[in-house]
Amino acid sequence: MAAVPAGIGTAFTISKACPPKNVGATKLSANIATIPPGGVAYAHIHVGFEVILYILEGKVRHEFGSGLKQVVENEAGDFIYIKPGVPHEVFNMSDTEPVVAFVARSSADEWDNIIPYDRHQPGLKRRKHDAS
Repeated sequence: MAAVPAGIGTAFTISKACPPKNVGATKLSANIATIPPGGVAYAHIHVGFEVILYILEGKVRHEFGSGLKQVVENEAGDFIYIKPGVPHEVFNMSDTEPVVAFVARSSADEWDNIIPYDRHQPGLKRRKHDAS
């Protein structure tokens, strides 16, 4: 398992099911993501690639769109589609159980095209190195 880079979330992990370097993929990757109880995947944007998640365990709340003002909740058994360029932040709704999801991306890059998003300045996208 690999830890998520600093500035992306609170200590969640990614288990690489089909890392591009092992299978030769150039436009696709798949993995299992785990968000610990009470964890958050901080507000961010996927630049130029789509994501489909299937929630295996737990319940999440996605806040998304400009200013993260739209909200949807998903639980085990739900699929989630995230368009390129849509800002979103993901919260594990449980203080006792992790969220586990299968994640498929239309990009073989692990973190190169994910940028932080500032919910308080919806028109402003922070550059990667500006993340705290």
